[in-house]
Amino acid sequence: MSDIYRSQFRMPLALFEKLKSEAGKSKRSANAELVARLERSLADSSNEIDLRILFETLERLSLRNPAMRYSFGINLGGKLDERPAEIAGGKWALEPEPGDALADFVAEQSSKVVRSAKAKP
Repeated sequence: MSDIYRSQFRMPLALFEKLKSEAGKSKRSANAELVARLERSLADSSNEIDLRILFETLERLSLRNPAMRYSFGINLGGKLDERPAEIAGGKWALEPEPGDALADFVAEQSSKVVRSAKAKP
C-alpha cells in the first residue's frame, strides 16, 4: 500500500452528507466516491470516462423516473429486438414506452421546461 496517500480532508458537513448519499446510490464507500469523482475531474476526457458518466447518469435518471426505464432498457440494456428500426435509425432519444400516459405527460412537461429555459436570455 505504499502507493496510497493517506490524508484527512475537511469539508462542510452538508457536502459530506451529499457525498455519502451519492456514494450509497453508487454502492460505494464515501472514500471510493470521493476518489472516483476526483479522478473523473482530473482525468483527460476519454470515451470510456464519458460513457461511464453517461451510464451512471442514465441509471440515476431511471431510478428517479421509473416510467422512463423502457427506453433505457431498450437502448442501453440490449433489448434491441423490441423497437429495432428506431434504434438502428439513430432515434434512441429518451422516450417512454408508446401509450404510457404518465410518461407522455412527464415528457411533455420536460420539453416545456427546456423550451422556456432556451427562450430566456
